[in-house]
Amino acid sequence: MAVRRQVLRAEVEELILERLLEARWTPGARLSIDGLARDLDVSPTPVREAMVSLERSGLVEYVALRGYVVAPMLDASQMAELLDARKTVETAALNRAFEDIDALLVDLEEAHAAHGDVIARIDSAGAVSYELLQEHFHADWRFHQLLFDHADNRYLAKMVDTLRSHTHRMRQTWAGGPPALDVHEAYTEHGRILEKVRRHHQDGAVHALIEHLDAVLERSLAVAEQKPEHVAEQMGETVGAADGATAFA
Repeated sequence: MAVRRQVLRAEVEELILERLLEARWTPGARLSIDGLARDLDVSPTPVREAMVSLERSGLVEYVALRGYVVAPMLDASQMAELLDARKTVETAALNRAFEDIDALLVDLEEAHAAHGDVIARIDSAGAVSYELLQEHFHADWRFHQLLFDHADNRYLAKMVDTLRSHTHRMRQTWAGGPPALDVHEAYTEHGRILEKVRRHHQDGAVHALIEHLDAVLERSLAVAEQKPEHVAEQMGETVGAADGATAFA
């Protein structure tokens, strides 16, 4: 029974996460636990548990007298701080991962190839669905996660768990129809890191990683600047409310 409860909570969290990343709800919109439970045809318990998890990621916030609301997107300074933290932690992981470079290379090659397959399907699809967008994000993150897997340091692993959650939050910037998804740029930049690893060029790989993260920040800031300021006026105030306003439209 406990296992099924965990599975249900994960399923509910994924459904809510999908809508957050699709920008179905604007920052500040209230998320009614009872209303969402009715919409998802589940009890309030897994919804409440999902909200606690999403709050840790920064995607939702708990506000006194209002309950859970959609968190604001990261602003420019928060994005800059996040990518600065990622550079510090990921370069440390990459340097440690070089201690077993052969094993690192095998996994990076596999992850990069899998990412390429996802991009090929995105190109052939013409339009980017939520499912393809998530596959891209997962394949992209897998490349970075391998640095920590091979660093073999439990404390670095805990640090990246926190950073991964906030990176998920930053991806809201790309939700709701970005002018250009950066799949090809990210894949190319990963390829430059991989090529340095193939050559056993540790300093070069670190430099390529830093350049990649700097480019991610630059692209994310550019997309954020193009988001319409009036989008909040186009949405309702409460999500999953009893009257059904803005609930999973």
